[in-house]
Amino acid sequence: MRKTAVGLVVVFVALLGMPVGAAAVAVEKSPNDRHSYEYLVLDNALRVLLVSDSQTDQAAASLDVNVGSGADPEGREGLAHFLEHMLFLGTAKYPQAGEYQEFIRTHGGSNNAYTSFDHTNYYFSIDADFLEPALDRFAQFFTAPLFDAEFVERERQAVHSEFQVNLKNDGRRGWSARKQTFNPRHPRSRFMVGSLDTLADRADSTIRDELIRFYDTHYSANLMTLVVVGREPLATLRQWATEKFRAVPSNDAKPLTMAVPLFEGERLAVRLNVEPIKEQRQLSMTFPVPPIEPHYRTKPTQFIGNLLGHEGAGSLLSLLKDLGWAEGLGAGAGVSDAAEATFEVGVELTAAGMDHITDIAGYVFQYIRLIERDGIKRWLYDEQRRINELAFRFQEPLEPIAYARSLAASLHVYEPADVLRGHYMMESFEPALIREYLARLTPDNVLLTVTGKGVETNAATRWYAAPYKIEPIAEPTLREWSTGDVATALSIPAPNVFVPEHLAVEAVPAPSPRPVRLERQDGFELWYQNDVSFGVPRASFYFSVRSPMAQDSARSAVLTRLYIKAVNEQLSEFSYPAELAGLSYSLYTHIRGFTGRLSGYTDKQPLLLERIVHALVQPEVTDEKFALHKQELERALKNVKQDTPYAQTISEVRSLLLEPDWPEDRQLEALGDITADDVRAFVPELSKRVEIIALAHGSVLPERAKKMAAIVRDALLDGAKAVKVPRGRVVHLPGGRDYARQLDVDHSDSAITVYYQGEDSNVEARARFALLAQILSSPFYHELRTVSQLGYVVFAAPMQLLKAPGAMFVVQSPVASAVQLEHQIGRFLQEYGERLAVMDEEEFARHKAGLLTRILEAEKRLTDRTDRYWAEIDDEEFGFDSREQLAAAVRAIDKDGFVDFYEATLRGPTARRLVVQAPGRRPAPAVPAADDRASIADPIEFKRASTFFPRA
Repeated sequence: MRKTAVGLVVVFVALLGMPVGAAAVAVEKSPNDRHSYEYLVLDNALRVLLVSDSQTDQAAASLDVNVGSGADPEGREGLAHFLEHMLFLGTAKYPQAGEYQEFIRTHGGSNNAYTSFDHTNYYFSIDADFLEPALDRFAQFFTAPLFDAEFVERERQAVHSEFQVNLKNDGRRGWSARKQTFNPRHPRSRFMVGSLDTLADRADSTIRDELIRFYDTHYSANLMTLVVVGREPLATLRQWATEKFRAVPSNDAKPLTMAVPLFEGERLAVRLNVEPIKEQRQLSMTFPVPPIEPHYRTKPTQFIGNLLGHEGAGSLLSLLKDLGWAEGLGAGAGVSDAAEATFEVGVELTAAGMDHITDIAGYVFQYIRLIERDGIKRWLYDEQRRINELAFRFQEPLEPIAYARSLAASLHVYEPADVLRGHYMMESFEPALIREYLARLTPDNVLLTVTGKGVETNAATRWYAAPYKIEPIAEPTLREWSTGDVATALSIPAPNVFVPEHLAVEAVPAPSPRPVRLERQDGFELWYQNDVSFGVPRASFYFSVRSPMAQDSARSAVLTRLYIKAVNEQLSEFSYPAELAGLSYSLYTHIRGFTGRLSGYTDKQPLLLERIVHALVQPEVTDEKFALHKQELERALKNVKQDTPYAQTISEVRSLLLEPDWPEDRQLEALGDITADDVRAFVPELSKRVEIIALAHGSVLPERAKKMAAIVRDALLDGAKAVKVPRGRVVHLPGGRDYARQLDVDHSDSAITVYYQGEDSNVEARARFALLAQILSSPFYHELRTVSQLGYVVFAAPMQLLKAPGAMFVVQSPVASAVQLEHQIGRFLQEYGERLAVMDEEEFARHKAGLLTRILEAEKRLTDRTDRYWAEIDDEEFGFDSREQLAAAVRAIDKDGFVDFYEATLRGPTARRLVVQAPGRRPAPAVPAADDRASIADPIEFKRASTFFPRA
């Protein structure tokens, strides 16, 4: 295997001490990777990758089974997904349902799983001190699950609820329509989630028997990969993995193979229309291509996708934007497995673009011909390879749970030696292979999918009732797409000026352990920390421009959003190559103004920052672009009302309590008569009175930080009056009075968020609410979801708004009314209060320890730390020790005091509670609604009449 230029470190796995049947493998890793690795194969053929990180606070594991919904038996759609659910509900060694989740959560971790077409992945994280007992519980999933008959019946309801939750999810609906074009004999054409019907007992077979048969057939060790991440030495991790997983049975099962292609000939060169629920306008072009997994070392489709999906000058997207037809574009691999793949081109359309589908597709085919003619160049491939090499060389670690999950899946795709770098490899330029894939991107090999309101439909999908229509594309159109000259506006990208050249990690002799204020003057502050602890030549530069006008009315809020939309559009061509080269930026509005963020390689940051600031000072607000931005914003505001019911209830709680915050209907009303002239007139007014806060953090010297700060300060503060813009405020609910708000959501499910607020906003109160969520989240989920089967979406979580602490209890249900959900939440809180009163000190201490693990977990990436610093600056926590303060407050909580807090906050007469319901289309409730609380009819009037927490 040829080494790349980055000087990869090779970790050799010694044979000495390894289990019989294991083999030595050299796993290549990044020079910036502090982990130690060992790959081995257990006697039962289970493949294992061990990751030792002596500095990690969190351990993790993931087991990936190379089987998924594609293996569902005919007529038992959703069986693989149902099996995934069932493994969490008790094993022979740990029979109590929910015990695994409770153990993980108590010790500061999290867990989940997913089922895809050909994979099922289980994963968890936990306080690193508790990896061994967590692994012991986890391993039982794959050796001795109980499939308790009681929970088989209950979990059928949970799977059905998950199906119901997504009935109005446009992604699921669109995919169900696309399946109508697939080969009906191909497993991907089937329904895969599962429902009460598909998972029902039948006269000749119970679903439990079929679950066990599926498990015994497919959950074979030879189809599994396991990744374990821990702080222990590799020898210890090897011992644990061997002891706990060698009992996983192996029957030499075979992975799913496809006997038929995904598309048949007559199902291509067709147009599929799909009508969504939300305001969406999309064009998707799908091309079946040969498998791409065997070519991961050369990545021909990534090379093509990078050119076709480019957004810089001369790109396909730039042309479509200039024509007023598109808002965004992406290209790359879609479906991918060992047997086949698809290549996808997706275009986000404007309203005008919906009238030019044929023309847009024609330009896509023109750009494909341009790549064939001018784009298969070694220098372009070498540039992409260089960017990939740098990304791998200066790779920063992921969170252990994400890392384990990713690597377990990757072991099925990449050779063990390449499992860490397979995603980045571009070893050799192979023009013939690139042309082979380009040859499949033709008009007679395309599925053209158009998604939009009002498209012509004549049928509806079975499971999601999505309206659709399939029709062949006319022969004259196919001929037109195949011929003709390439538009002169289209060109292959120029060399990327943002590829970094200076890659030294720049350190100062005695760096401060926390940010320091490097500059301070009226209206401007620069905070700075040189931080090279991550070993990468990257830095973050954030700046916030605050103005009292930004959110002082719904109209101002809309104008600020339109201004930032215009600036982002103005920067799109210039900034896209920077994004490709590892230097990203974002520009977004907030309750005091707007923020710009740059993060990535330090080398070319000033070049990008200068252009950003220039666009902010001289925004190009043309009438044509403004009209498109106004349409985009209007669509986004309207689509909020089509979010899932539970998401709408959470959003409403935030909107009711935060100030300033303008409801979508008020913003839509304000947007109605705004013109481009209004935006042009607003920008100088917004800039008249400002304050600017900046932060430079990472591999950056003080002189460069000051120069970048000067770019922002000199341009944006010039001529402005320096002002102090106050922080936002949070409504302080009065003790002992309930408030309720009811939403009209067009969905068959009901949903509720019950929010409890703290009396104070000090760190002690925030600590108590954090511990409350830590203790309640697992039993709340278990009781309302697993036992009571109220719905798929069930969770309890902290809900801190600015510094005001709170907790939310959220349920979405297809079987109970919102009033019934509220009753069940109240019953749970009542009963758990009794459990809490008799909880022993040892269990209480475990919950505190688990929470402390979460609070004090070390950041894995530079931007994680930058984000924390940025939040602390916004909160004026200039000691940059907010985590330590919170941890100290948690340590100080005693059990008796916490019981008193629980009673007063959740059950006492002075509780501060806000309930937001979405009744949905449920029948009349069996439990009467409470009538002794204040109903909120107008959120704006509610806030006007409210008192607020003091600004911290």
